[in-house]
Amino acid sequence: MAEKELNQNTCFNFSFFKDMMKELRRVDDNIVPRLNSTDTHSEAACADFFKQLSSAYAKRENAINYCLKTMDNVIETKYKKLQEDPDDYDTQSSLYSDESKRRMVANELMVEDIVRERTLQVFKSKCRIFDTSSLTIKS
Repeated sequence: MAEKELNQNTCFNFSFFKDMMKELRRVDDNIVPRLNSTDTHSEAACADFFKQLSSAYAKRENAINYCLKTMDNVIETKYKKLQEDPDDYDTQSSLYSDESKRRMVANELMVEDIVRERTLQVFKSKCRIFDTSSLTIKS
């Protein structure tokens, strides 16, 4: 997978952001076929797959947090601009738009929790030999 570059434009183009997240969630979307082709009786094979899941989770979490931080900075700048000129309707309009986009990106954190829960449920049912209780995946 050729990873898309994450930048401010990516964050504010929600369609592009969603496409990037979909690409990063591919490992979760294909978990059943991947586990069916993995030796789930091998702790090493399960550990390797868990490592891939953890990496994908970290990339997604970093992308979401980066965009939230980037969007917060832009929104804060626009608020300051509005304090100087409360009648700047272009800034007001773009601010409302940016706040809506930020809420959509923030919602991805809830989506991420659901995806992780479902993926880990499948992983634990197939890779019973691998103990995930001592390992944590950041959420």
